[in-house]
Amino acid sequence: MRRLILGLVLQAILFAACTPTQTTSSVETQSIVITDCVLTSPGVSTQVDAKCGSLAVSEDPANPKSRQINLRVAIIPAIQRVPEADPLFILAGGPGQSIVEAFPALYSSLFYIHQKRDIILVDQRGTGKSNPLRCIDSQDDVLDDQQTIALLKTCPQKLNADLRFYTTDIAMSDLDKVRAALGYERINLYGISYGTRAALVYLKMYPSHVRSIVLDAVVDPKFVIFQDVSSDAQHALELFFTRCEKDSACNTTFPNLKSEFVAVLNKLNGTSVNVTIPHPVTGKPFSITVTPKIFTDIIFNALYMPDLVAMLPLSIHQAYAENNFAPLITQSFLFDPGLYDGMFYSVTCNEDAPLLSSSQPVQNDVQNIFGDIGKSFADVCSAWPHGNPPEVIHEPVTSSTPVLMFSGEADPITPPWHAEQLTLTLANSLNLVFKNMGHGNSNTQCGSQIMEHFIDSASVKNLDITCVSAVEPPPFWVNFSGPQP
Repeated sequence: MRRLILGLVLQAILFAACTPTQTTSSVETQSIVITDCVLTSPGVSTQVDAKCGSLAVSEDPANPKSRQINLRVAIIPAIQRVPEADPLFILAGGPGQSIVEAFPALYSSLFYIHQKRDIILVDQRGTGKSNPLRCIDSQDDVLDDQQTIALLKTCPQKLNADLRFYTTDIAMSDLDKVRAALGYERINLYGISYGTRAALVYLKMYPSHVRSIVLDAVVDPKFVIFQDVSSDAQHALELFFTRCEKDSACNTTFPNLKSEFVAVLNKLNGTSVNVTIPHPVTGKPFSITVTPKIFTDIIFNALYMPDLVAMLPLSIHQAYAENNFAPLITQSFLFDPGLYDGMFYSVTCNEDAPLLSSSQPVQNDVQNIFGDIGKSFADVCSAWPHGNPPEVIHEPVTSSTPVLMFSGEADPITPPWHAEQLTLTLANSLNLVFKNMGHGNSNTQCGSQIMEHFIDSASVKNLDITCVSAVEPPPFWVNFSGPQP
């Protein structure tokens, strides 16, 4: 399944799409011509009035005569008539998400920041309308692993791009060109998941232009995608089992959840299960062979999002007691970050794959079911153009710039220890850990309030963080009607 392959990446929990309206006015902003537009997303009721435009940059930054690509830019002007001088730039996750497409789902958590500050969105080169790099069409979401890998390995020859120049450092050079073109001297950065890597790279490259940074689901400079994911994901899974055991409703309804989980995995290791169900999106008959890899991929993806974790006990029990894998399969379709996969591999095959350990992967067992989680990634990167990782990506970052970090205790890919690495070199930083929560916590009411006050003051001191301890994940479902009343 395409979503199961593409889900195994650094992702932000933003799901959206954008359709600009017909322009109604136009104004010259230095080298960017902007026009009125409205940002919308299927399935998201929020519509955001904005100013949209583009900035032409050289694909090869060192060669001004190289082909030009246009960066998609959206400006959401502050509500108050005289905004603060320093706007908020938002950096999406993935790598491979379009921040312009994702923004409507994010807007409500930034409403109060928007009162005072412009919000700037720049689709990173390779995403959205910034020379998008996409390998697999949306209608191909029933491809199996081998079909998906084969398409991805041949994709570089089909893309209209020199993939050497789609890396984070070059993207942050693009971002600074947008900053300069819009006339902002200092900016605030808000990075989510992979966007935290981008924000830190920008800080290393352009420290004088950064007023404050918010990092949610932190990728520290030493982070290499898939290097630690097996152990991090297994830890998140164990936290899930422990939480169910301590929860009276979950433990009463599913007293043997962990043993049922192991039994399902053992069964699949012996014989895969063929399943035909109505397609969760189209409703048409949909067939899939559930293998141990697909089962563990679904579990891994679900661990990102507390809403999906809430349904996991019931879904696992159905697979065990009724041989009913439909709930688990349906969950996998609820996890679709809309990545531009060509951009994802251009970034990660350049910046991470060369640094992956060459040691043999751990085989799946009861102690670690995610042992080969990066195997498909390494296989694709073996055929993807890449060079040595840009040095600035993994260099340590030392700064006194105010940095606020959010971490989910049960995050399967960027758990708190990644943020803790940064507190050693960021002298003016604060890492907030949300108990039993997953990947991305700035969009909670508590997180958005703290972020608002932090950006107002540009200081981690005197922040009211008492709400963090009160944040709880959604209750577990005990049946198909939902949680226990």
